[in-house]
Amino acid sequence: MTPEITVQLYSVRENASQDYEGTIRAIADMGFGCVEPAGYPGSSPEAASKLFAELGLKAPSCHGALPLGDDKNRVIEEAQMMGHKAVITGCPPDFKENYTSADKVKAMSDLYCEAAENAAPHGFQIGYHNHDWDLVDVDGTPGYQIFLERTPETVLWEADLFWVARAGLNPVDFIQEIGARGTFLHFKDGMVKEDATFVEAETEDGKIMVSTSKPFMPAGSGQVDLLAASKVASHTQYVAVELDSYEGDMMTAVNQSYDYLTGQGIATGTK
Repeated sequence: MTPEITVQLYSVRENASQDYEGTIRAIADMGFGCVEPAGYPGSSPEAASKLFAELGLKAPSCHGALPLGDDKNRVIEEAQMMGHKAVITGCPPDFKENYTSADKVKAMSDLYCEAAENAAPHGFQIGYHNHDWDLVDVDGTPGYQIFLERTPETVLWEADLFWVARAGLNPVDFIQEIGARGTFLHFKDGMVKEDATFVEAETEDGKIMVSTSKPFMPAGSGQVDLLAASKVASHTQYVAVELDSYEGDMMTAVNQSYDYLTGQGIATGTK
């Protein structure tokens, strides 16, 4: 079955912070039947839930915190209200610090196991979204492989194909390696080989990576072979559009990505 198309709403955060409702209505008008929230700039979970219901939008996944400690009840309640199937971390707790030793990767992995145990009785899964810096070797072994070995297959891995390629890995091989964990994938495109420096930045929703340039491009117009990736994504149920930033109009880029991914049969929308 062809995956459904969704969009990581972090892409349109600037538009949303100015007019959340108008931005979401425009997203729905493009043909998206699903969205992936990452916070609610200019809105709230309660207001967004009502808006999504009005527009017939689903939010099968989100980027958010793990249901642990003080966040546990809030994350669980919000996931239930929004109807999430998965809560996925945009970046792991403690960010790059997790990748300074194999023991720290293992400790991080154990947190995801605990979070998954907390989430399971409430009907949703936990997932991890990668960048390139978390695909490095740690004490001689790729850190992500330590994570995969130490967590059950029910802990998802939302592969971001741009960052996989940026890390020097083959997205096709990576999708096959994560197997059934790849329920949600980010079909992000851009200039992988562009000479740019990526640095940490702090936002109200947590830490992100920003670039000295803007290498991200609408799906199908960059250097990531999304068609080849789609041919091996046999476990994927949702294909996400995402651009961390863009030189032009972001809403136009999101719409172009929708047209490419649905036009190539990689994903299906409502139009």
